[in-house]
Amino acid sequence: MNWSDFGERNKRLNPLWSLGAGMNLGELQPYKEMIALSVLLQVYYLELESDEQRSKEDLVNLAWRSLERFGIAKLGSPESVERLVDGLLWSGNGGDFEANYYDDHSRQMTVQKYKYFAVDEDATRTSWEENGTTIYQLSEYAMELIFMSHEIIDEFQISIKLLEIQMHIKHGRVTRAMQDVNELISRVRKMIQQQQEYRNALRRNPKHIFSEYGTQRHQRLEEIHQQFDEERKHFDNIHRSLARLANDEKDVIDFNELRLLSERVELSRRVHDELAGVVLSIFEAETNLRLNFPELFWGAAGFNFRTHVWEEWVKPEGLPDGDSLGTLIEGLFSPSQDFIYPLAWAWEEQDVGFLPEELPDTLDDAGEDEEIQYIPKGINWAGVTELWLPVFTELAAHGSFTLSAEAFSEEDQLRWAANPNAVDLWIQMFHAEITVQEQEAEGHGGADECQKLIGHLMMNHPELESLRGKVLRTTIRAGRQGSIRFPGLEISPYTITIVENRVDSA
Repeated sequence: MNWSDFGERNKRLNPLWSLGAGMNLGELQPYKEMIALSVLLQVYYLELESDEQRSKEDLVNLAWRSLERFGIAKLGSPESVERLVDGLLWSGNGGDFEANYYDDHSRQMTVQKYKYFAVDEDATRTSWEENGTTIYQLSEYAMELIFMSHEIIDEFQISIKLLEIQMHIKHGRVTRAMQDVNELISRVRKMIQQQQEYRNALRRNPKHIFSEYGTQRHQRLEEIHQQFDEERKHFDNIHRSLARLANDEKDVIDFNELRLLSERVELSRRVHDELAGVVLSIFEAETNLRLNFPELFWGAAGFNFRTHVWEEWVKPEGLPDGDSLGTLIEGLFSPSQDFIYPLAWAWEEQDVGFLPEELPDTLDDAGEDEEIQYIPKGINWAGVTELWLPVFTELAAHGSFTLSAEAFSEEDQLRWAANPNAVDLWIQMFHAEITVQEQEAEGHGGADECQKLIGHLMMNHPELESLRGKVLRTTIRAGRQGSIRFPGLEISPYTITIVENRVDSA
């Protein structure tokens, strides 16, 4: 079975399964789904006719009309009918309806929210000025139910639907053409509603232009213009077909039906023109934003720390504690590497020197501050060589040494973790060949710290003299997974090996 579209099927059917659910309508209970669908369908045709009699009171009257049509008006009561309408407008908690569905992408159950009715903002704006009444219209989900009941689940392109209408007219199928025109008007009005919602969102927050919907619209600009051109041609052809049908089949076709169809086609043209106007106004608004506010689009396609983390998260919401700051930015300094470098050590490296712990409180005889001597920061070689001595002793005896937790006692592990200078030397030796100097140099070794370490060790431990002239290489042992963990420290499993004896080879 192909599960890739199961979630979308589930979301499409949830509003149908939930239609009338949770309502307690007394004797009308067995008919609640049928009555609810009839109300939706009546509102659908009112919208086709641009009839604004769609207030809550009007919906109650539509429900009573359905009861009379079905011959069950005597089973209803004012309370049950009003409860039915309330159950279509709002869920039991007064908000959106909710249902579960399986999300194919996240592979988990997700909550879907939907409504059967939405506020018709344009009509409501006028009615509120006149009598304070809210006008409702079908939501996208309710429209989907209507289309499903018409067995037109697949949404064809508008141009294809226009071709179908033209075909019906050519063959004299006026009734079928009328149905298709009505469905087309409804579909275009749905598109107008979507475009208006996006336009309003864009006015409230220009960043909506970066949403998936806004990006797709901008990429389809040329396609949309082409679609409008095609629609104008289709409407011209439809009007010519209607005129030809009226002349050639005047004895067969009902003139009144043909006149009504012509009026509906003209209404469809006006609705398409309205859609074109809304779409073009959106593109005009987007163009003005790009010209007058270019800073909104700088770096819009990428993710950056300052905007998305610092300005949109940390500054408005703050951090739970001071230590969280280190955790937040440690990844900027310590990405995934062979060696996990603690951020505290990176900050410690910024201290190039230090001042005496106790500063003089009094001035000297001349009335000036006593000059404070600057002491450059250095390495405590005594502590470093004490940690490295077992490494080089093993190396001199067996030709190699592999860093592991078992190679050191718990006390030594704590000492390694507390001495970043000693750990740094593993990094400096990695991917480099170090030749141990033949003779002891002045100042205990060469220019780099690795040679200085070897010089300090060999000066104090004559048993390491056998390493002179030999070449040392540090690698990560093949086949080792993960890193070595000491308390407070994580480090890669390095292996240091004697790879060449230059004295013998000479």
